[in-house]
Amino acid sequence: MTLPFPNRFFKSVSAEDIKIVTYSKGAAIVVQNSVNTGNFFIVKSGRVSVDSEHIVVDHELAYYEAGDSFGLVSALTEHRFLVTLFADTDVELVQIPIRLLGSYLKERKELAMKILGLYSRELRTLQKHLSKANRPADREYHPERLVQNARTYLTWQKPNLAAYSLQAFLKWSRENQSTDNVQEATELFRSIASSYKPFQWDNMQSTLEPGEVLFVESEKSNEIYVVLEGNVKLFGIVRGFEYVIDVLGPGEIFGEMSLIDNAPRMASAITETKTKILRVTPENLFESVGPSLLQKIFESIARRIWFSHQRLVILRLKTPVTRLYAYLYNSIRDQDIRLGRNLDESLVTPHTIYIQMEELCNMCGIIKLKQESINEFKADTNLVIEPNRITIKSRKRLEEKLGHFKSKEGQIVA
Repeated sequence: MTLPFPNRFFKSVSAEDIKIVTYSKGAAIVVQNSVNTGNFFIVKSGRVSVDSEHIVVDHELAYYEAGDSFGLVSALTEHRFLVTLFADTDVELVQIPIRLLGSYLKERKELAMKILGLYSRELRTLQKHLSKANRPADREYHPERLVQNARTYLTWQKPNLAAYSLQAFLKWSRENQSTDNVQEATELFRSIASSYKPFQWDNMQSTLEPGEVLFVESEKSNEIYVVLEGNVKLFGIVRGFEYVIDVLGPGEIFGEMSLIDNAPRMASAITETKTKILRVTPENLFESVGPSLLQKIFESIARRIWFSHQRLVILRLKTPVTRLYAYLYNSIRDQDIRLGRNLDESLVTPHTIYIQMEELCNMCGIIKLKQESINEFKADTNLVIEPNRITIKSRKRLEEKLGHFKSKEGQIVA
């Protein structure tokens, strides 16, 4: 029998804006491909079962129980439900307009952390599938990996990353009075002869120069970061090569997953441009930030889950150039969602994606692009390709290009 979620999570529910809705056993709650009218749902009591043919990642989630939630991604990204949900028992749901999510969860810290954990784990699973990293199933902390990673960064000719990783390891060794691998790390650090020093945070908000390391893969830290200006690149080590996970712009949140599960970082983060960043520690997440920032955190996770799903679909496209165009198109859609831009504005507005050509290929799973394909892509007059960004002059022309590939290959990103 499913026990009702503790009533303390549902106090002060406004009948005007937030509703308790009920479903009898066997009733359909959500139908796959139906439109979310802008609501987020929390299961108050009962059990909701998942029935869908559209499962693009392996996971064990087959139902939602009291305290679980759904509807975040579809409500915030204005996309359709990916699954069909029905009442496995009699069910009570809390229905919350998405615009009120931040203010609702601000007063319910335990519930907010539970929901953040659910969506962070989904995002982590998607990113693992994208990188095909085959990481260990356990999320235990293995500090010696910082030394291994440093050697990899040196092969990439990125001494600052290596120096940061080694300094993080030596700091951990001092704090835990450990001597394992210390001599190796010390000698390697001396051989680099790097003068790099990690950025010192004196305030919650700071401006960082390009190339500043925020954290590295395998590091144990749990701060959350918000990009206010500029761009931050997230990347991991996959079979010895750099795999770009995302390039984040203003309004994006990152680092939240390590806060949720208290696990080591799965990726590294570095500023690509001069960047203004807000750094939020676990201690001041709920005390020092307002509902709007909490809302932004959920919005950011939702967009990244949606975009990760799209990237999994893109990786199935056969022709490399088609993947590049599909990625740019979905980047435009992601940008429109983040900026609240409607279709009419999007069609007439040039779109700039802050990504290098090499990073674009990397994110589309292309190790090496044939020269004729590169020439074909660069010859497109609708694109302006610069060292650190690609501008699409017309969304409409990009859609027409994708339509050409659809008729040619018989497939396209949905």
